[in-house]
Amino acid sequence: MKFVTTSRKPAPELRTLGKDLAFALGGKYSPRGKSGVDEVLSWGDTVLVVSRRGRKTVIETYSSGEPVSVIYLSGFSASRRDVPLERGLRTGNERVYNELAECLDITLTDAGANEFLFHGSQAKGYVLKIAEKPPRAQGSFSHPDESS
Repeated sequence: MKFVTTSRKPAPELRTLGKDLAFALGGKYSPRGKSGVDEVLSWGDTVLVVSRRGRKTVIETYSSGEPVSVIYLSGFSASRRDVPLERGLRTGNERVYNELAECLDITLTDAGANEFLFHGSQAKGYVLKIAEKPPRAQGSFSHPDESS
């Protein structure tokens, strides 16, 4: 079973994203509440945790309790979809596809290389923008010789 959960105190838009992601994957959504990471990982074979780190939205995927993927999003949008419902995820990003293909219903398409798409409930269509680089850890700084 696939489970999607959120951080302990998610913003309303993250809660909605998590619920619709679970819908698209044919899984279940459950708010994390006070549950610890170990407890959350015991909820199902595949667990996705939707959270926010700074300005980035993060989707962490675990399979059988082991980390599979961490995807940083620079943003996402939801709009009314005018096409028939399709279950699963679609992406043009080969790295995301390769990381998730073993544990999730995902298709490699001609969608943008920095996007992945899915259909949510109530005729919503989502476009998630994959961040080019993960955010730097707080307190870190770049070396003068490093290019940004």
